Amino acid sequence: MGREFRLFFTSIPGIPQDTNLVGMAATAAAINYALFTRDIYLDFPVSEADLEFIRESIKINNTEVFVNRLCRRRYEFFQKKYLPEEDEITPEEAVGITRIHASEIIEDQMDRKKGKRVAVLSSGGKESLLSHAMFQELGENPIALFFNESGGHWRAAQDSCNVYSEKGYQVYRNWSNIDRFYSFMNRLMPILDPRAFRWADDYPVQLFTFPVYLLSFLPAVVEYGIGHLIMGNEFDDPGEMPPYRNIKHFYGIYDQSVAFQAKFTSYMKKKGIDCELWSPIYNIYGSVVEDILARRYHDHYVLQRSCHSCHYDEHGNVVPCGKCSKCVGVRMFIDYAGADPSEIFYPKQGLADEIAGAGLKLDPSEIEFLEEGLTTGTYRKDSHIRGIHISSLEKAPFSAIPEKFRDGIHGILKEYTNGFWSQGKNGWNRVK
Repeated sequence: MGREFRLFFTSIPGIPQDTNLVGMAATAAAINYALFTRDIYLDFPVSEADLEFIRESIKINNTEVFVNRLCRRRYEFFQKKYLPEEDEITPEEAVGITRIHASEIIEDQMDRKKGKRVAVLSSGGKESLLSHAMFQELGENPIALFFNESGGHWRAAQDSCNVYSEKGYQVYRNWSNIDRFYSFMNRLMPILDPRAFRWADDYPVQLFTFPVYLLSFLPAVVEYGIGHLIMGNEFDDPGEMPPYRNIKHFYGIYDQSVAFQAKFTSYMKKKGIDCELWSPIYNIYGSVVEDILARRYHDHYVLQRSCHSCHYDEHGNVVPCGKCSKCVGVRMFIDYAGADPSEIFYPKQGLADEIAGAGLKLDPSEIEFLEEGLTTGTYRKDSHIRGIHISSLEKAPFSAIPEKFRDGIHGILKEYTNGFWSQGKNGWNRVK
């Protein structure tokens, strides 16, 4: 018997909607489940650029789900009897067998508006708050793009959205019931073990969530002439992400990687949308992000709610749970920054007791750095964790940032970092 779910996306009245772009946002939601799907039918007009993006995204995301949800077993979301046998853990199995069927092929519009403005994909997370604050300082008057999910996740973003509006910042908000769609799909999967993810602070399947937000905002990108679409993606050490059984993957964060930013930028260009997707903080760790946010942009810092389980206290404040992996990580960052955790409703005591069982999703080297500092009361000044990282794929520092913004962003970051670091055979080395 077939099941049906009506997925909604709404936006500010007056923004022309495009069946193609809305259909792509819905398709991105479905890609999260493509590994377990034989056929996906696109009952809306698509271009060759759309099909290329969909097929490549399915291939990569299927591999991410296969490795990071079924094989590495870092999260026990699936019933063990459905996990792959040893001889089934291959690159071919990881890619899956998903087929795409398109009903109508169209030509992309190549006469869209030229983009110049900056827009920040916004939430209550430290990365988006810092990104917004930096562009405010640089005089760009960024547009804050908020994606309002229908469930509890919106609580984490509502304070920053409300305060931005009160301060007269330009805010654009989309609403969707996408979180209800994910719950609906998860309930249809008998291979999931509901006991394992009912309490979890991570998703059991969906690892392709940011593209849904990005695609839903493309009509606004075109209408407002946005040329720089900003995600607050901080640094993840590629040296800490080796292949699994010869299967290359992104440790479940492909849609927050420089590789994805380049792919999505290329996709927009092919559709005639003159816009780049990038991050101003891709080369610094979360520790430094928190340090800059707390010490330089305190008004933004107090809006931070980096928790998927925020709730209302007796005074109506939006309060984080304080104990999930995200919360424990943020509390460690706050300690490094020397900031007051109580300003964002975290306790001042008991952090050391929470770390062992938190399942922190940070690079091991950053965890070691933070734990050592928390224990000794002194954070090492000579650690690359404090630095600006130049990846082996970069020809020069900040090469993943458009040239017009490099000096301004570097001028801010250098005040809170210990210089440039490059990747060598034995780890990270300071650039003289």
